[in-house]
This record gives sequence, C-alpha cells and structure tokens, in this order.
Amino acid sequence: MAAEKGTDWSLIDGHGYILDRDRSHAAASRLNLQFFLWKDALKFNIHPSVLPSLPSNAVVADVACGTGMWLMDVSRQLPDAHLDGFDLVLRQVPHRKWLPANVNVNYWNILEDVPDNLIGKYDYVHTRLLVLVVQHKDPRPIIRNLRKMLKPGGYLQWDELDCVHMCVKKADPAVHAPALEQLREWSWAGGRHDWTVQLPRFFTEEGFQEAKMDRVGDGPELIRAFNEQHLLTAEEFAESLVKLGKQEAAAKYFRLVEESYEESIAGAALCVPRIVCVAQKPPLTVDSV
Repeated sequence: MAAEKGTDWSLIDGHGYILDRDRSHAAASRLNLQFFLWKDALKFNIHPSVLPSLPSNAVVADVACGTGMWLMDVSRQLPDAHLDGFDLVLRQVPHRKWLPANVNVNYWNILEDVPDNLIGKYDYVHTRLLVLVVQHKDPRPIIRNLRKMLKPGGYLQWDELDCVHMCVKKADPAVHAPALEQLREWSWAGGRHDWTVQLPRFFTEEGFQEAKMDRVGDGPELIRAFNEQHLLTAEEFAESLVKLGKQEAAAKYFRLVEESYEESIAGAALCVPRIVCVAQKPPLTVDSV
C-alpha cells in the first residue's frame, strides 16, 4: 500500500492541532499512557541537571499540559512548589477538586502573546510534544514565549520526538514489515519535523545559555508498548481526517494501523527516539541591572 508522497501532511495544513477532535476519552487515555511510557524511558520528569538548582518552593509551569499527569506527578516530587498548567483544551484535565492543592490549570494558547501576569514568573518551564503545534518548521516564536515566562536564571525544558532517527526495529531481520516502514516514512513527513533535533541551536539563538540535548531510545522492554502508542496516535490522526471529510485518506491510515499491528505481533516495531533539551535564561548580573 504505497502512500501518496507529499500529500499526507498537507491534508491537515490550516487546521491547527487536529488530534482529539471527537473521542476525547480515547485521546486522554493515549496521553496518559504516553506520560507513563516517557517517565519509564526517561527516569525523570525534571532533568537531573536542573532539579538540584530549583528551590523547594519553585514556581513551575507546564505548557501544553494535556491531561495534567506530568503536573500531578511533579506535585508529589515538589510538594512545596507552585505548579501551573496551560493548554488550549482543558476538558481532559481532572476536575479542580481532584487536582493536588499546589496545582492550577488554565487556558492559554501557546501561539498567542504571553499574558502580562505570567511574564517573568517562573523558575522552570516545561513543555512536551509540540511537534504538531510548531508552524513552518520554526519553533522560535514558541521559544520566545516560553523565555518570557521565565525569571532571570530560570530553566526551560522541552521534551520532543526525534523524527530524524526513527526506525523500524525487528526481533529477527527476516521479519517483513512494509506497513511499519510506511508508517515511519509518513511520520518523517519528508523532513517536516527535522527541526526537533536542532532545538539547542534554536534555544541559543533566542538568548538561552548552556543549551544541551539528551537522546533516549527504546529499551527492549518498552519497544512493543511504544509501538502501540504510536499506532494509537496514527489511528487518532485517521479519525481526525474523517471529521475533516477526508474519508479516503482516513481509510488508508486505518488499514496502515491494522497491518502495522499484525507486523508488531511478528516482532517488528516503530521506534522514535525521545529528545530532552534544557537551557537556562541568563541570570541578572550587576552589569545588567
């Protein structure tokens, strides 16, 4: 089943972030699964090079917070911190009465101007998986907004997918996996998301210092679980195409998911490395005051 090259991602151009257009409970379940898989793979929420530098009463923001799982987990790690979550859609977040006392969640579109009351407020800002939010392969407008939120000397952490080095792994080289290879090609999208591996350069260009990036692959024990999560994302993408009236394209992706799952049973899996980029906003100095 050969996909039409150059057309797949153009189907969603102009529609913004298209995942979670209908079956919100399923999308929320995928996001929750995704959080626990990332936590297991990374072994941290806040990068270990940053955590010791944060005060116990740190003011923390999670931008594009999704279901709020990252915030709730960090609230246990930093019980005296103040944690703010922001997202364009808040219906996946638990009711306010079910959130920890030190967690608040509010509406904000990351592509819009930073509200005045958030400028210079945070010791640490976290964001994850904006690969479908960044426009025109340029994350700099978002980086500028996140930088504005930080206090001088504050830290930014951006967790993302490395679509450049994704691959199909096989338990046996003889395993045939054309559907997963097609899914890999679709996910690469002709280099549409190659900007993610350049985040340290973008951070530095926007005035951050000591930008560095870690890459974390799939351990054998998580390969199959991450593969299923990628299939859930592809299925959600197909469901969104249906809502956009693109039934023929959606049917192609539904078939691709089904065939990919059968290949995973035989011992093949789509592996997409995770990257974590951290950097510091320059602290105030005597000369800069």
